[in-house]
Amino acid sequence: MKLLKLFGLLLLITSQFTIAQNDETVLSEQQILKQQSDRFSAMIDADIVKLESLLADDLTYGHTKGSTETKTGFIKTVKTKRIDYLSFIPREVNVRIYENTAVLTGFIDVKVIYKNEEMTFTTRFLEVQRKVNENWLLAAWQPVKYIQN
Repeated sequence: MKLLKLFGLLLLITSQFTIAQNDETVLSEQQILKQQSDRFSAMIDADIVKLESLLADDLTYGHTKGSTETKTGFIKTVKTKRIDYLSFIPREVNVRIYENTAVLTGFIDVKVIYKNEEMTFTTRFLEVQRKVNENWLLAAWQPVKYIQN
């Protein structure tokens, strides 16, 4: 009987831990997706102060043509509007959390002005965010142009 009570107590504690863990995961996913949304808004608005606060110092930012930039280079791109970001519409975003690291994948419809030409295209992206001092920061971004068969 004591063994049965101990088993019941263990089951109750485990289920409570799982519920708390699931709540924490949902909260983290919401924070991560908000970070992504805030970052896209900062890019569109060229809000450099906000954007800097959302990027990891060791950022690697990839572009669809294969080039990459550091945090400093990417901030300059946004500030000078070398690429003028007009809109981002993410969809089918999948968030996987591994302790203080999040990996996001999905599609994003993008509208930009590049070299005086307005361009609209869809990319499939891979994004890595890292939690630093309770804030999720973009550590890596790599889009690939998506061409539907």
